Amino acid sequence: MIYIKKIFPASIAIVTLSLLSCGSSKHGSSKRLPGAFQVSPITIDGYNNDWPSPYPEYDDKAVLGYAVTNDKQNLYITVETGDPATQLKIIKNGLTVWIDKTGNKVEQTAINFPIPDEYKKTKVGEEDRPKGGQWHQGTGGNREDQKRMDLEDRVHRGIDKANEFSLQGFKGCNQQFSLLEKDSCGIVIRMAIDSTNELVWEAVVPLKAFYTKAEMTRADKGKAISVCFETVGSKRPAGEQQGGGSRGGGGGMRPSVGFGMGGGMGMGIGTGGMYRGNHGRGNQGGENNSMMESLYKSTKTWKKFGLAWKD
Repeated sequence: MIYIKKIFPASIAIVTLSLLSCGSSKHGSSKRLPGAFQVSPITIDGYNNDWPSPYPEYDDKAVLGYAVTNDKQNLYITVETGDPATQLKIIKNGLTVWIDKTGNKVEQTAINFPIPDEYKKTKVGEEDRPKGGQWHQGTGGNREDQKRMDLEDRVHRGIDKANEFSLQGFKGCNQQFSLLEKDSCGIVIRMAIDSTNELVWEAVVPLKAFYTKAEMTRADKGKAISVCFETVGSKRPAGEQQGGGSRGGGGGMRPSVGFGMGGGMGMGIGTGGMYRGNHGRGNQGGENNSMMESLYKSTKTWKKFGLAWKD
């Protein structure tokens, strides 16, 4: 995806729209799909207390667990990862969650949070990068330990700056916001670290913001909703070797974001590298042995869900 900038008056500086697709699908599915009805509203605070443990869906390549539920008025979305490199990738490069109400794979409606540093009003300072622009040097296990410490330190220092999000493709609320602002769509997003050192991303999206109606009825039961979780890999530093397999890396197509007003919210962080539950070690994306490898990988995870109903 390519960032497309559009000028707006007053406080709305830039809003971006993307009509690209990260998967080909010509027709929606008429098949009714099972879903998960949310009996009690979820508190959007960046913690996973309201979600099942472990998360019901997991992508080994992306090193992400995720879940989607709904009640009669809202769609609830969550993502989590215990891999420090993936945590840093999300904090620095952003996470984009696409929502396709037709059950296809159209990239038109999305939440971008956090906003990548280069697209924020406040630019990243040198204090957010490793000393000397590279990882500290060492030998053997000490070097790996130091690399992990540097990685975790960057995650710590980056969280306070993860305070802006943008919306695109929704009904009348497409601009950039701080986390503490209330957008007209009523979308709320938070990110934090839970007690098991998982980075948890949560959002509540009112159906009125993107669906055909503000409140679903029994007739909507099983209708397909597709959600895509997209991460953008960082550029591999010059001279750094890949930890196994063919040489890969970040860059490539990127989700679009908007510019606008800033804000702030602090969040805590831990050091974990184990994915919560029975999904196994969450730090290699299932392919390489380097603790840094997932930082350089761009991933897209599409999943089709059904709207759930409960009388």
